[in-house]
Formats: sequence, C-alpha cells, structure tokens
Amino acid sequence: MEEADRKARDKERKEAEERARKNQELFEHRKLQALEKERRLQEQAKNDRDEFQRIIVQQKIERDIELKLDQDRKAMVKDHADQLKKQIALNEEKKKQDKRTLLEEGKKVKDKLASEQKTLEGLKSKKMAVLQATGVNEKYIGDLARKKIHV
Repeated sequence: MEEADRKARDKERKEAEERARKNQELFEHRKLQALEKERRLQEQAKNDRDEFQRIIVQQKIERDIELKLDQDRKAMVKDHADQLKKQIALNEEKKKQDKRTLLEEGKKVKDKLASEQKTLEGLKSKKMAVLQATGVNEKYIGDLARKKIHV
C-alpha cells in the first residue's frame, strides 16, 4: 500500500509537473503572442503614421502646384486686361486724332472756299468797276450785282 501510495503520489507529482510545464509553456506562448501582437500593432501604427505623412506631403505639393497655377492664371488675366485697356486707349486716341484731322481738313476746305469766295467777290467788284468805267448801262451792272456767287 505504501508502494501504491508512493506511486500514486509520484504519478500525481508528475502530472502536476506536466501540468505546470504545460501551463508554463502556454504562458510563454501567450506572452510571445502578446509581444508579437504588440510588435505588429507598433509596426502598423508606424506604417499608418508614415502613410499619413506621405499623404500630407503629397497634398501640400498639390496645393502648392494649384496655388502656382492659380497665380499664373490671374497674372495672365491681368496681363490680358492690361493689353485690352492699352488697346482701347490707343483706339480712342486714334479716333480723337482722326476726328481732329477731319475737323482740320474741314476747316482747310472751308477756309479755301471762303478764300475762293472772296477772290470771286473781288473779281466781281473789279468787273463791275470796269463796266461802270466803260459806261455800261446800270441795268446790266445791277443784274451782275444781284447775281450770287456759289462755290
């Protein structure tokens, strides 16, 4: 009986040691799994941060490009508007100059006509004086005096 008790205790002790060893292995395995899970989570967090930073940098680059394009478009629009204003001003100045030229030409024509009118009036007066001096009837001289000179 003592032998049976001893074998039973040995068996229980071996079973307890085996359970303890298995529990220890299980504990170690769970600990390794937890460490591996922590390492994977840290790696995932680092990858997420890196991806986030890459996206931020890419968005900044795209925003800078968009701002540059917008500035270039605004500069082109402003240059175009300035060119149009300059062209409008030149056209207005040309119209004014053309009008001045036309008025000056009109004045020259008017002055020339007035000069011709004056010359013809002078010739008419001289002719009437010659006719009076030569003794032509007043009736004919009166007809000449009433004649209007049109230029």
